[in-house]
Amino acid sequence: MPSVGKKTVRTSVILPADAHAQIQALADASNVSAAWVIRAAILRFLEEHGGEQSELPLRLPKVKKAARI
Repeated sequence: MPSVGKKTVRTSVILPADAHAQIQALADASNVSAAWVIRAAILRFLEEHGGEQSELPLRLPKVKKAARI
């Protein structure tokens, strides 16, 4: 988590309803806020991928187009 006294910035994201529900359930089970869960996830992601210059593992799988009949 951010250190005390470090500057923070507010941001917002749009999530699918099922992802939001899962985040809220995790937060409720751990007695923390949904914002805390999201912040922790982002910081962990940045620790793992923040220093790399390679492509991030965020590409969605390509959807095969249906064959026209």
